[in-house]
Amino acid sequence: MDQRLGDFVYDFNERRDYFACHEHLESLWLDSGRPEVLKGLIQAAVCLYHLESGNVRGAIRMWSRGRPRLEAAGPTACGLDIERLARDVCRTFAQVPEKWRTKTLPPSQVQTLHLPPVRLRILDPELEAYVNRRKQAGE
Repeated sequence: MDQRLGDFVYDFNERRDYFACHEHLESLWLDSGRPEVLKGLIQAAVCLYHLESGNVRGAIRMWSRGRPRLEAAGPTACGLDIERLARDVCRTFAQVPEKWRTKTLPPSQVQTLHLPPVRLRILDPELEAYVNRRKQAGE
């Protein structure tokens, strides 16, 4: 398991720091031959970053690029439940009013939707142990 993947998962699930997620995984993506599934994971994090920032239009556009990459990877990849991630992000966007989908809004307006957090379901025991160690260390 590459530590950058572990850091991505930790920041995604525990800190919801989607900008940091992008940084961790972009490095791994570049070093590992640019696999499409990693690009899709990056784009999933970026779309959530945009959504939380109020850039609803940008979030939806980014998800329209990332979703096919994740779906092409199959139900599982990188020790993660990819199918569940895609389903959860789609459910999140389903809660966004249609009239907002072409807009950039104040983040406080998006917060009024009380969107549930999207979490990565970890399938790989080594990856899960790494994330748990970081949680216990209180990082």
